[in-house]
Amino acid sequence: MDNSRQTSGHAIFSHPITAELIRQKARKLARKPGFSRSDEEDLSQGMYLYLWERSRLFDPKRGTIEAFVITAVTSWEGMELRRRRAKKRRDGLHALSLESTMVACDGDLDTLASVLEERDGVRLTGRDPKSLLDELVIRDEYRRVIAQLTKREQKLLRDVIELGVAGTARKRRVSRRRIDRLVAQIRERFAADGESGDRAPGDASA
Repeated sequence: MDNSRQTSGHAIFSHPITAELIRQKARKLARKPGFSRSDEEDLSQGMYLYLWERSRLFDPKRGTIEAFVITAVTSWEGMELRRRRAKKRRDGLHALSLESTMVACDGDLDTLASVLEERDGVRLTGRDPKSLLDELVIRDEYRRVIAQLTKREQKLLRDVIELGVAGTARKRRVSRRRIDRLVAQIRERFAADGESGDRAPGDASA
């Protein structure tokens, strides 16, 4: 990896367009139907994580940082909108079919939803939380990034992606500020090191 490639992460995250674009995109998304203003912070975090993942692919010989950041963040925005629409459709179909279908159970009539076990619901709807991480990362780069994170950091980032900052804080019984700080430390470590492949993993503890 040449020097320009080693420093791409730092250049992207230190560029003034990055924070401003993500702030604007998160604010705009949070005002769309299906979102709420309380989602703004989680949306920003998702964009940062996605851009952090994509930053390895930036080549200053092929384009500007501005174009790269705009393309990556806009791509994440489209992915998030599609994911939410798909989830809404699945939720609607799940509610319609399971709540309206009556079945006999132990001699009584009950709704199908009440007799299905949780694992059946996951299998039928495809709403396995573990699949959400794959929707937010580029598969070709995922293994290399994960290899540079400790197990604790991997779990933290999965929780943030699946549950959001607030949900992760509740799960771990810590403040949202602490989760924000831990994720920021990870992000800053990658940016400061230029995503060099020879660095040792850190340790984010919550």
